[in-house]
Amino acid sequence: MRFLIFTILSFVYFCGSAQDGYKIDIDLESYTNDTLLIGYYYGDRQLVKDTLITETPGKFSFAGKDTLDPGMYILVTKPENSFIQFMVPLDDQHFKIKGDVNIVEDISFEGSVDNDLLTNYVKYIGEKRKAIEQMDADVEMGKSTLTPDQIAAEKAMVDADVKAYVSRIRAEHPETVTALLLKSNIGVDVPEYEGTAEEVQINQYLYYKKHYFDNIEMDNPAALRTPFLHKRIDYYMEKLTVQHPDTIKLSMDYILEKVSPAEKTYQFYLSHFLNKYANSKVVGFDALYVHLVDKYYDKGKAPWIDEETLLKIKDNADNLRPVLIGKVVPDITVYKEDNTPISLSDIDADYTVLYFWAPDCGHCKKSIPKVVEFNEKYKDKGVKVFAICTKHKEKTKGCWEELEERNMLGFINAADEHHKSRFKIKFNVKTTPKIFILNRDREILMKNIGSEQLEKVMDNIIKTFSATDIQN
Repeated sequence: MRFLIFTILSFVYFCGSAQDGYKIDIDLESYTNDTLLIGYYYGDRQLVKDTLITETPGKFSFAGKDTLDPGMYILVTKPENSFIQFMVPLDDQHFKIKGDVNIVEDISFEGSVDNDLLTNYVKYIGEKRKAIEQMDADVEMGKSTLTPDQIAAEKAMVDADVKAYVSRIRAEHPETVTALLLKSNIGVDVPEYEGTAEEVQINQYLYYKKHYFDNIEMDNPAALRTPFLHKRIDYYMEKLTVQHPDTIKLSMDYILEKVSPAEKTYQFYLSHFLNKYANSKVVGFDALYVHLVDKYYDKGKAPWIDEETLLKIKDNADNLRPVLIGKVVPDITVYKEDNTPISLSDIDADYTVLYFWAPDCGHCKKSIPKVVEFNEKYKDKGVKVFAICTKHKEKTKGCWEELEERNMLGFINAADEHHKSRFKIKFNVKTTPKIFILNRDREILMKNIGSEQLEKVMDNIIKTFSATDIQN
């Protein structure tokens, strides 16, 4: 695994003697500012832990009675905002940082077994890297006396030495954060497969995905406070997981199970996923929000949430659940201009475009012409547009006054003056315009798309279901 040779870790990790609380003495030469920030990594964020002020140039103390959460922390100098990264293990939080702030290589640590391991590793890798670079330079300048096979053998020996060095650290110091970090740098060795190119590619993908986290200690509390964990999880979710709600659910559950022994990591990622899919603009991804609420929050698996917030989260899921893609919507009865009732079930069409709009809605003014154009093209293809004006009481009159001017007379138009149908609640209509595409059985095939997408989406729907009918 040759990447080990070229990987120079840009952070410094250290620990100290096992004592109560934490005490990190900092002595930075050439640093004259009286302020030094202490930051830390937290999932995908970098947050400020403390602001240190000193009266003695370059000398600071970062101390407290509580134990710091293990992980990677950062010294941030002012005003340049340059930084020095260091790691704090759980059981050794008394040590010293010293050196010239202008020379990163000059920074050293006292009282840190972990830091000694990592510092020696970085130096070792640097030497091996120089040896490889020198061999390549000799070849490029024609100075090498080695044959290509001999060069390959030399590089293979260097690789083997590096692997052995890393293995020794992991074997002799398995509980250190250094071992955690070095282990995370080990990739997945994908075996060779036989078959067609497509079969080989699929098998390689499946193997890689299955073993992707083999060398990531996701249940280690320190992993949350490093730069690598979130990057790995994000890559798994976005690149290795098919972007469909059903497969994303499986990946989320898998990750949450893997991190669950680390309480704060579990809390971070459950909250992260909920916020991510609560704000997602991808059609159908609201199902992921509902899944998280139903499986975790509603089952008491988010005990840190206060009751008021939990009720809001569950209420939001309750509003979304009936209108998820694939759900059969309830039948509603609304009214035409002459007060004649009309229900969803009265509409005889293979596909119904349910269009919620309002006469004073600016986005609707831009949307309606496209829906009108769509209706003209698809009205003879088993598609009908059922337009429901969202205004109530005395404002309902405005719904009918606009129909002719906006060329909407080709739609099935309706409103509900007294909101007897409660359509806003049943269809979670909070803003307009809002579009649903239903099949004959009132099952939601698509929703929350723009009017400019209607034609393309409908073509795909008709094509998909026509092909299904032929196969059946």
